Amino acid sequence: MSSLTELLAAVRATEAKLDEARRQLSTGRRSLSETQAALARLDPDNPETVVPPDLRRADDGLERTLESITHVVEALRAFAMRL
Repeated sequence: MSSLTELLAAVRATEAKLDEARRQLSTGRRSLSETQAALARLDPDNPETVVPPDLRRADDGLERTLESITHVVEALRAFAMRL
C-alpha cells in the first residue's frame, strides 16, 4: 500500500470516528432536551425551579463540541481533496 493510500485510509477512518461521535452527541443532546422538557412540565409556571442550570450549560457544551467536530471534519475533507 502506498503512503498516500495509507494516509487517505487514516483520514477516512478518522472522519468515520468523528461522524460517529457527532451522531452520539446529537443523540445525547436530544435526550438532554427531552429531560429538560420533562422537568419543566413538573412546574410549568416556574420551570427554572425544577430544571437545573447545569443542564442548560451541558447543552451549550454539547453544541460547541458538535460545532468543533463539524469544523474538523470539514478540514479533513478539504485536506483529503488536496491530496
